[in-house]
Amino acid sequence: MIIGAGPAGRFAAMDAAEKSNNVTLIEKRHIGGKCLNQACMVVCALSDVAKHVVESDNFNELGLVESEVKVNYANIAGKIKETQKKIRHVITAETKGTGVEYVRGEACVDADRKVVIVDDEDEYPYDKLLVCTGSSPLIPDIPGVENAYTYKDTLKFKQIPEKLVIIGGGSTAAEYANIFSSFGSQVDILCRSSFLKMLGDSEAEEYIVANLLKNTIVHENVEIKEITDRSVITNYGEIEGTVLLAAGVTPNSDIVKDIVDVDDDGHIIVDSHMQTSNPDIYAAGDVIGGLLSTPVSRMEGMVAINNIMGNDVEADYSLIPLTITLNYDVSYMKGDNVNNNGKELTLPGAAGPSSFWNMLTGKTGITKENIDLQSGKINNVLAITPSSNIALPYMIKIMKDNNDDDFSNFLEIHPTTDGIFKLAQYYKRYM
Repeated sequence: MIIGAGPAGRFAAMDAAEKSNNVTLIEKRHIGGKCLNQACMVVCALSDVAKHVVESDNFNELGLVESEVKVNYANIAGKIKETQKKIRHVITAETKGTGVEYVRGEACVDADRKVVIVDDEDEYPYDKLLVCTGSSPLIPDIPGVENAYTYKDTLKFKQIPEKLVIIGGGSTAAEYANIFSSFGSQVDILCRSSFLKMLGDSEAEEYIVANLLKNTIVHENVEIKEITDRSVITNYGEIEGTVLLAAGVTPNSDIVKDIVDVDDDGHIIVDSHMQTSNPDIYAAGDVIGGLLSTPVSRMEGMVAINNIMGNDVEADYSLIPLTITLNYDVSYMKGDNVNNNGKELTLPGAAGPSSFWNMLTGKTGITKENIDLQSGKINNVLAITPSSNIALPYMIKIMKDNNDDDFSNFLEIHPTTDGIFKLAQYYKRYM
């Protein structure tokens, strides 16, 4: 029995069903989870339009084209919803096609009887239960917080806000600042501490703010006192605009919080096999916290289902690629084996597809690597370039295979790994 049809639950369900297990997948609302219906895919869709607007503006300034781009946000939102419906139809058929019994409804768990009750009436017994219920926007305890929107509401905007105030300093804040500033909004980002601190790189933060976020002001070390229907009142004064919360997420763990151990923030506590304090219940994805990423959730779901099926598999968090989706992808690494203990070097991004016409202004991005000079091994990579979200996973694969010095038999599509390879070669020759 699997509760939650996002990336973790759906892929686990299909894998188990294809191996002739009797699998029931229960989803409260829409298949595809937060990624498809509220978060990642929505950001990607909006970012595609934002990139077109920015590139068009650049082409006009260079005198290459003469055009005026007008953004119709209501039509964009409508087409995104239409596309989501088509994708849901496809992945529902795909999921059922593997033999999964797919059930729509709200679930609750009776661990004593080992049954899941759907919509207070239908009961489904289980041998093993996998909880993949995801997360929801964190709503901070701020007076007037009901006046703010969250990422779940962005497709409800009737028009592009003239001014947008984003509360939060992480990747979601950066992504929506990029989108709406490209559409013409004046954006203020309010950070409780520092902006994009998860990068751990002030040079990268400065590059992003200066080159990728137009019409955007970042305010750090801000205390929010109140949110009104038209502004945010802070320790620095009042900042007007439509308010968007991007202050993180909270786990949807209420369904089992009295059945398994959870931490102080409500995340379900699991071991390296994704098993909870109840030996018959496993959990994966956002509901367990950690690095919140669709591929990580999918990996955790596959680890959980393999252990449920009797295989001894552990989650691998050694090297994890992550990306902030802006006009240039900001790709970076997290994980147990990532460090900055070696020598760091920075090179400009390569000119190529999606960056060639920024060569004249020098805005082709940057690539940074941290290298252990004795062993030649790569400790860390950060790339702000087109296609860096494709390049970094390849680099991590090479690093995991202990083959990061040998690119002789690897031909990439320029400019994916080209810039990172060039930087590695620079180290070998000159450091």
